[in-house]
Amino acid sequence: MQNTLKSEIEKILALPVTKREIEEYYRSNCKKGELKVGLEYERVSLDSRAYEPAEYRCLSEIIRNFALMNEWELVIDSNIIIGAKDGFSSISLEPGGQFEISLEPKSSLDDILENLNHYTRQLDKLGEFYNITFLPYGINPKTTYPDINIIKKKRYEIMADYLPKTGKLAPVMMRETAGVQANFDYVSEDDAILKLKTAAYMSPFVTGFYANSPIRGGELTKYKSFRALAWKYTGYDRCNLFYSNLINSRMGQGFEDYINAIINVPMLYIQRNGRNIELEGKITFKDFMQRGYMNYTATLEDYILHSSLTFPDVRLKNCIEIRNHDSQNISNALSVCALYKGILHNKEATAEVINLLKPLRHEDLEVSGLNSAKYGLNYMVNKLNMGAYDVARKIFEISRKYLPDNEKDYLDGPLWLLQNRKCVADIILEKGIRDTSSLCEYLKTVS
Repeated sequence: MQNTLKSEIEKILALPVTKREIEEYYRSNCKKGELKVGLEYERVSLDSRAYEPAEYRCLSEIIRNFALMNEWELVIDSNIIIGAKDGFSSISLEPGGQFEISLEPKSSLDDILENLNHYTRQLDKLGEFYNITFLPYGINPKTTYPDINIIKKKRYEIMADYLPKTGKLAPVMMRETAGVQANFDYVSEDDAILKLKTAAYMSPFVTGFYANSPIRGGELTKYKSFRALAWKYTGYDRCNLFYSNLINSRMGQGFEDYINAIINVPMLYIQRNGRNIELEGKITFKDFMQRGYMNYTATLEDYILHSSLTFPDVRLKNCIEIRNHDSQNISNALSVCALYKGILHNKEATAEVINLLKPLRHEDLEVSGLNSAKYGLNYMVNKLNMGAYDVARKIFEISRKYLPDNEKDYLDGPLWLLQNRKCVADIILEKGIRDTSSLCEYLKTVS
């Protein structure tokens, strides 16, 4: 029975796709019942002795042993181990060896914290055996991309070949950076678009607060989040908040408006019979739908792959993915989930945030995003006649007001920092930390 159902789904995915069918794909992912929150948590993988990039050989052994301990299934790509999975939870390697934990969505933040603590303890213990440290920081603090080997996953090799042609910091993004992603269910088309727009409005200010990558290449940079800067220069047509049609318009958007932005992004590759056919940005997905490519016709499976190769700060998939945060210690990572839960799970909170930020247009958000990468929150938002610290503080206060009483304390630490006009990177800077070893020693005390 299950094999028959799987076969039918594969047939549907392989049929020529229309825009209406893509809309139905998103509608099919609308959730019923209790809304859940997911977390994807990346950390930089370093040799504990010299703070050089961890060797793939050691990382693969950590994955293998973790899978054995938990009875998880190994994930193999191009004949190498790249992760392990169990149901909706997984661990995996990012392009530069950054280590990601992806957790099954939960209703309770306490449950997310329990899961994250459990898995990080296991991985940290395995890391100790192999002399590897998993650093909760937004960028490799010592080694820059020319000296970081890419994981030999075919998807990463295709990205590494193409993205530098469109974004000068794409190699930095791929090989050096680590982040926190929070995922949220949607219940309807209207709900999905409202949540996507709300999170997009918030994104530059949340990026600024969670800025946590001022040291790169072994020295202090001019940016509080060099990770955020790298994403800004990875490719304007597939990163940041490129769906200006959704940000600038006020009424009546739906899945089609989001799809219109995604299908205008140049394509990287498609898959047929286990083989990758590279398109190298020669056509957009819209072109592919209208005219095909060589003898290939666009399918829903192609669209799903293509949409996963677009990297806006906030992305629509089978959930709302909010992706614009430097890697953090566990406490701060959970506060990311808490912040968005308090707002996106409450229509009153969403309305308050939209009312606060509605004077901003797409171009204002892009400027604020660049300012947040450089200054954290130490800049003015002219359209709001407020400082970015004050904007972020109001957003966090709105969230805390609407969170369940037993989850409000997840935001106490961030609110204390904001009341003292600090972002995460400011703590590093105020402690006089200016080099890799001092940074790594400090992060051991707060992780």
